[in-house]
Amino acid sequence: MKEIRKHKTLEEVLSNTKREGNCMIWQGGKHRQNYGMMRQRGEMRTVHSVVAELVYGERPTKYNGTRVTRTCGNRLCVSPEHVIIEESSKVKRRRYHCKNRKLTQEQVRDIRKRYAEGEWGIGTILAKEYGVSSYVLHATVSNRLYKEIPNEDE
Repeated sequence: MKEIRKHKTLEEVLSNTKREGNCMIWQGGKHRQNYGMMRQRGEMRTVHSVVAELVYGERPTKYNGTRVTRTCGNRLCVSPEHVIIEESSKVKRRRYHCKNRKLTQEQVRDIRKRYAEGEWGIGTILAKEYGVSSYVLHATVSNRLYKEIPNEDE
């Protein structure tokens, strides 16, 4: 009977990548949200979390307050130089205080006004129209982003 190995080494994981600039892009299976996926110890996991566990020796989970992210922002990058483990609160704080804000005051007011009018599905429409993610749109509507811009009625 053939013995099944359930634990891959870092070299085995990285052998399924393609170098693009400084990034190592995963070439295997992908999740519908475009994260690299692989089977490790009999369970499906994101490849960047497997790489983080192999590099840092700890398995980040929401239960221990840590999560894996990449310094390059590319969801398919699994380069050990780019994969880092952060406390969950740091990830949220970094997202809320992103430096790449691109909405003007008029756009923020328009988004909040149109969202308040309550048309079903308007969030997705507005996000596409203004070229932002749905996360940025909802953070803008709920005043987690652009706090300094008051609504028109205020």
